[in-house]
Amino acid sequence: MIDFPALGIVVTDNGMVIAAVSAGIALLSSLVRMAVLDREQMAEMKEKLKKQQAEVKEAAKKGHTRKAQKAQEEMMKLTIENMKHSMKPMMFTFIPFILIFGWLRGEYGDAGTVATLFGFNLSWFWWYLVTAMVISITLNKVFRLS
Repeated sequence: MIDFPALGIVVTDNGMVIAAVSAGIALLSSLVRMAVLDREQMAEMKEKLKKQQAEVKEAAKKGHTRKAQKAQEEMMKLTIENMKHSMKPMMFTFIPFILIFGWLRGEYGDAGTVATLFGFNLSWFWWYLVTAMVISITLNKVFRLS
């Protein structure tokens, strides 16, 4: 159990297990993203999207609706392509995530408060969500995925 009363932070043993599981899933997700995504291609697509957005703005500003519409269509194609690539890692992480999440719900669904942060009592779900976001953001920065 972790207890920092001055900060209003209390994490039970169940909360520590949930945080560890959350860290494991976040690490798995980040490693899969590193292995599956072509970061150079994603950066290229992002740059093309920026250029396309600028073109749409410029055409709209000048009142060239036809040109703006064509640029908008091209931008939609690029956005769809970008989404396809960013969804690839989900093919590998979705099933393990669902299985682990189901286990967490079954194991800790009735656990009540597993952590208290700044006076807020968090159930297993909310604690998982907070820890997953913090750990994922950190890992994405460390692995330069965002």
